[in-house]
Amino acid sequence: MLLVRLKQCEHAFADGRLDRAFDLAREADFRADRRGQELVGRLAQQLALRGQEHVDAGRVVEAAADCEKAQTLAGNMPQVAQLRRAIADATAKRMDDDRARGQALVAARRHIDAGQLTMGGNRLAAADGDARADSLQQEIESKRAVLQSALTKASAALAAGDWENAVDQLSGLRRQFPADSALRELSAKINQQVTAKITSALEGGRLDLAAALLGRLDRLAHPSVELDQLRAALQQCRAAFELVRETEAQQAMEILRRLAPLWPKAAWMKPAVGHLEQLTDSLKELRSGPLALTGLAPTPIDPHQTVMPEPAKAVTQTPMAPKIPSAPTGSRFVLHVDGVASFAVLTQPVVTVGPVSSSSAPDIALLAGAGMPTISISRTEDDYFLQAREPVLVNDKPTTGKLLTSGDKINLGPRCRVTFRRPSAASGTAVLDLSGARLPRGDVRQVILADREILIGPGSTAHVRSDDLGQAAILQPARGKLTLRSAEAIQIDGQPAPKQTDIPTGAHVRVGPVSFVVTHE
Repeated sequence: MLLVRLKQCEHAFADGRLDRAFDLAREADFRADRRGQELVGRLAQQLALRGQEHVDAGRVVEAAADCEKAQTLAGNMPQVAQLRRAIADATAKRMDDDRARGQALVAARRHIDAGQLTMGGNRLAAADGDARADSLQQEIESKRAVLQSALTKASAALAAGDWENAVDQLSGLRRQFPADSALRELSAKINQQVTAKITSALEGGRLDLAAALLGRLDRLAHPSVELDQLRAALQQCRAAFELVRETEAQQAMEILRRLAPLWPKAAWMKPAVGHLEQLTDSLKELRSGPLALTGLAPTPIDPHQTVMPEPAKAVTQTPMAPKIPSAPTGSRFVLHVDGVASFAVLTQPVVTVGPVSSSSAPDIALLAGAGMPTISISRTEDDYFLQAREPVLVNDKPTTGKLLTSGDKINLGPRCRVTFRRPSAASGTAVLDLSGARLPRGDVRQVILADREILIGPGSTAHVRSDDLGQAAILQPARGKLTLRSAEAIQIDGQPAPKQTDIPTGAHVRVGPVSFVVTHE
């Protein structure tokens, strides 16, 4: 039997079938024979030689298998020891190469996410041949095609004088490609052109137009000192008007006096300061005249009282301390989020929508013909119901009453459509998107029907979408106050505020990278 196996092993070895020869020669009685010992030695050397060929070709696993077989047959002979060192070196090199490719892929991913496509492509060269590198290269080419297409369309729109279309084409791209020079150059051209329009509107007294243009331009996300100055001026003008509403003419006058030297071409500011001076003097006269004596009058005596009230104490008149604007009162206010939009916010459970010329003033008054029907939208717990005296089209079907679901489209006229949305199923707050009709305040295109909270944050589940925030900030209108809660840092007029704080009217509020102002409707 041993002679048969010896013969078979010799034939297998001669034919180059080393694995078959190994299986035949591994038994102990095979190596006990002199002829078998000679054959085992030659077979071990040949296995070591083949293992080295595997190492040279980068087949480390196969080389390790041959090394193990050669060692089984002949022990740790010099050829086996040399092969083992070669395998260890190859394994270490493979690990280093894998690590380098992994680092190159991570760096490429980071550059791609930052919009640095060229740098990302350069880093992929170190991971050439990796399937993941091929996938990232395809992503780079796809993003570069999207960017180039947007730049081409925006350039054509700007050349045709349609800067708004150019902004639409580039909206959001600055965050994706912050380092792209062509995008930065084109954005700067648009920014310069529209900044001039905003400046002209502010100087001409069209603050509503200036705010609307600024809101549109903020979508470009191209910061500049000029825009920051314009934004600050508009915010101060809002604060001055809110102070006028609250008859704090002195503080409003001081704000405009500070602004006037900065905007010498704004001819409307000087007369406004003059009117505020007159109003301030008139209020001082009223506060020091006979009406002020009402605070000194004794409380009228009730003849049915058995105990006489104490005589009124003398009151010393002192100058009134400056009043800080309060939180929004009532059931409606305007939320202006820089770089996003302005929103009219209503908190009552029932609102009416109709033309501004309607005999009974609707809660949401639209600049539309008097023939447009008036509808009511009522909230009961988390459900919203539409009611109308005459049929209106909801999703192109006539109805006078319907339980609204998110996405329903309400047609109030040939050119007036209201889209009802419930962005978050966990919140009772809804949003109305207006199309074809405008509110009297031109910069407001969306209405928020606030229930318990308003979510400002990333993603489609936010009522006010701002992808710059890492997680949603929560506005809660309740009991005449507007409370803000956020995990990110809060500042009010540049001063740090607690993570839960009340928001005053007219103040500049910043939550992380997002800023907003709340004003009275």
